[in-house]
Amino acid sequence: MDCLNQKLRREVDRVNPSINLPPIDARSPDNKVGVVNIPGVQQQYGGNFGISVAPYRPAPPVFSAPIGRR
Repeated sequence: MDCLNQKLRREVDRVNPSINLPPIDARSPDNKVGVVNIPGVQQQYGGNFGISVAPYRPAPPVFSAPIGRR
């Protein structure tokens, strides 16, 4: 049984090699680690940065009829 288990283990490792790396390390991107990216937050919140907890949303555009009033 031991010989069969070793043979199967080698076959599994050949098909799907495992990499022993931690899921999060010092080289991980900020969004995976949970670190706040201040320039990104400033871009998202615009004029509301440091004032409001709601992201900045510009006023919806108002369109007028291209022909004019009748």
